[in-house]
Parts: sequence; C-alpha cells; structure tokens
Amino acid sequence: MTVTPAGAVRVDLTPHRNSTAFLAAGEAPTDGFDGFGRAFPAEELGAAATLLGLPSGHGHGAPDNVACEGQTIDLAEPLRAGGLRVVGAGSGGTVSELLSLEHDATTPVRVRLSDFLSRQPAFEDTCFAHSSFLYDIGGRPEPGAQPRLWQAEIPLDPPVPCARITLPVNPDMHIMGMWLLPAGPERTEQP
Repeated sequence: MTVTPAGAVRVDLTPHRNSTAFLAAGEAPTDGFDGFGRAFPAEELGAAATLLGLPSGHGHGAPDNVACEGQTIDLAEPLRAGGLRVVGAGSGGTVSELLSLEHDATTPVRVRLSDFLSRQPAFEDTCFAHSSFLYDIGGRPEPGAQPRLWQAEIPLDPPVPCARITLPVNPDMHIMGMWLLPAGPERTEQP
C-alpha cells in the first residue's frame, strides 16, 4: 500500500458508490467485482479501508466502490490540480478510459488500471493492496486467486483548475478511491 502525499485532497465518492466489490466472511454474495459475485475479502483490506474512505460496513452489502457510469462528482472547493491518483481495478480485463477534470474548461485525463485478478500490472499502475484469496460466486474462499487493487498516478503538466470530475461510461472500471494532488502556487516569470 502506498501512502498518500501530504496535502492530497481525497475526492468524496460516497454519494456515487454503486457497486459492492468487497465481501465479509459469512455474508451472502452480492454483485462483487464482476457482477457475478466474485469479491475481494473485506477482512484482508485492513487499514487501506480507512485510507480509501470506505463505509464502515464495507463487505456487508453496502456499496463500496464506483462502477463508472458517467457520474459527475462536484468538489467541495475548486483547486488547481498538479496530479490525480486513482485506486481501483478493472473487471473482465484491463481498463483504459478518459475522465474529465472540469472548471471553466474540460481537461481529459487517461486513467489505466489493471484487472483485479492480474498478478502483474498491465500499465504504469502499482499494487495498492492485494488479498491472499478471492470469494467466488458462491461466497466460498478461492485460494488460487489473489485479487488486487491498483493505483494509478497521473501527473498534470501544466496543472489544471478543477471544480468537478466526470467519470467515463465503463462499468468494468471500478474506483475505490481518488485524490487530487494540489499544484504549488503559480509562478510568474522574473526578468
């Protein structure tokens, strides 16, 4: 698990969470990562759940991630972003999609995440968390599979103002956490 840089602003995904990728031991399976119930064990996420801002009942049927369907997320305050960090994974394969950072103008940003069952990254993403087993479609532990959450960090050069984020339309892209990395103050040229 990677530590989020000081000053990073976590994007509140709470009102947009619409999918359940985590399952707690003994709970009945829900839609899971893939819509068929395959899920990341909630008990193996540990402290990463707090860092991601997951609901306290994650793994017990409450939506815990965003399956991207074009949601627009308004920020509490606009900021000048020098980077974007996303934690999530693809289901049914890798995902590479454009989301939009918006203020007076729209800036497309490509986010690429490996599949939740990939053992190696397919892109420049890195492993954020992984589990020693997977819950299968019947809610049974499957020790041969080790699901992973991936972290992608995208620098924005030049930095861009952002007041809202519009996600792509691809429900196979699951986002568990997102942070904007504020840019330093604007520099003026000295003669």
